[in-house]
Amino acid sequence: MAGGSCALYVFGYSIYFFVTRMDITSVVPALLYVGYMFLMSVAMFLMCGSIGFYATDRFVRKIYGSVKID
Repeated sequence: MAGGSCALYVFGYSIYFFVTRMDITSVVPALLYVGYMFLMSVAMFLMCGSIGFYATDRFVRKIYGSVKID
């Protein structure tokens, strides 16, 4: 969850950008923008989250694999 949390920031910033900078007054373009940014944020969440999970998993296996149990 920590690795993918950057996607929440990206989605929040896209909403902020939409409100402050973009001049879209129609409903359909606004829904398209928010929908596409939501999909991009979900994809970013999955990518960053899976990279963080696999990196952590590999690190933990490497650390505990070197511990000698006698």
